[in-house]
Amino acid sequence: MEEFPRTGTTPSRREALVAGAGAVAGLLSGCVGGAGLPVAVGTFDESDPLVTYNRVGKGSTELSYWTSRFYMPAQSGNNQPELSPLTGPFYETLKYRSAQPAAAPALRAQHEEWARDNPDYRVELSYPDSDGWKRRLSTQPPGGSTINNPWIPELYDQLRPLERYVSDVEDFFPFVRETAVHDGSLLAAWKYTDCRCLYYRQDLVDAYADGDPPRTWDELVTVASDIAENEGIDGFQFRRGTATTIPFFWGQGGRLLDDDGEVVLSEPGNRRAMERTLSFLRRLVETGASPEATVDITEYETLARHAREGEVAMFVGGSWQIEKDLKNRISGDRWRRWNVAEIPMRKSDQHATAVGGFAEGSLREGDSGAAAAVKRFVAKFVEPASMGRYCEAAGQLPTRRSVFDDADLYSPDAFPYQEQFRRFLEHGRAPPPFPVYSDITAAFDAAVGAVASGRSTPSEATNELVRQFEE
Repeated sequence: MEEFPRTGTTPSRREALVAGAGAVAGLLSGCVGGAGLPVAVGTFDESDPLVTYNRVGKGSTELSYWTSRFYMPAQSGNNQPELSPLTGPFYETLKYRSAQPAAAPALRAQHEEWARDNPDYRVELSYPDSDGWKRRLSTQPPGGSTINNPWIPELYDQLRPLERYVSDVEDFFPFVRETAVHDGSLLAAWKYTDCRCLYYRQDLVDAYADGDPPRTWDELVTVASDIAENEGIDGFQFRRGTATTIPFFWGQGGRLLDDDGEVVLSEPGNRRAMERTLSFLRRLVETGASPEATVDITEYETLARHAREGEVAMFVGGSWQIEKDLKNRISGDRWRRWNVAEIPMRKSDQHATAVGGFAEGSLREGDSGAAAAVKRFVAKFVEPASMGRYCEAAGQLPTRRSVFDDADLYSPDAFPYQEQFRRFLEHGRAPPPFPVYSDITAAFDAAVGAVASGRSTPSEATNELVRQFEE
């Protein structure tokens, strides 16, 4: 449901933590003009580092692992030794760079701990191309792999239980357990997350709503319309994308799929929730609370750019945007006039947000020897200390409640508004575990565009969704 992690500059404690802690590209041969040099594999001495960009540990038993350059435990690395053109054949060295260098020391520290505890093993890290990654996890599985959260349910048959290696599963937020636990077994280590929320200009909400952000649809329409009329900017913008609009539907108790993966939009309560959602989005445009052009917005960055340029008072965006797109790109303290709140719902006692993030998983059967070592490697990502260290360095939100609550693990100032985000995560929802979900949400996005632009009515669009998937 989300892109690879977003990162920006890091606050002072994060820099200190990273300094003290000690994707997507194929592993290519990297040689030009002749045969490659033979490189010793599996033989290391005291001069060799415990962790490199493509290896964790120095044991004789090799474990294979696929991951992304966002999780490279070194800021860069070469896939073969540098050779001087003056002393021998010249080989072009391909240099791999971390896509998230601020987090590399935290990952290295985590992996060094595992390597010291598992001296007989070493993990060989590969950075496969994203195309076909999920498919190949079923056909040519490594020992373990990084996993995008929507893949978890689709890989239930391949992922191996982790509950013997991961402590206190109840500590994870409900959405993690609902997705990663299947038939009583924890099948994935969901290591960080994000959520969607209402961004609002505090100064304008002070002036037009006595300082309280809108909690209901009616309040949002009223406040946004007043701001648009009197300030000459857009009161509210929404992105035509499922993650930022489906919470309006979920908050009413709406369900697109049942527990067996069958589309159930035709059920009266779900049909009613869908029509209400589409009617609300059209109402935003008709009242002037939102501009007609909002239906053309598909990128989070478009919303952030409008916010930075003073063109909008409120929008639904992602939790990462407060630091990456606002704090790091607005001069001085002017970013602080932006605050966050729960996404407004039809009624004030309704709550929902869409979540994202990445997990790790083991695909090796068994609980002894190499299989156990892989699972310990995976479990290390969600140990509270590892999770706090990584999330603080990378500017991400933990998936464990206890990490938020422990200032020694995760600084209270690691991430702007993190206490608000912690509350929002209690109502987080992950994509349902069925392939048809991507098809129906694509149709939902199209329905949002058709209704918000006036090309279709809410009833017509809902009926078309039902016809497409249930008739």
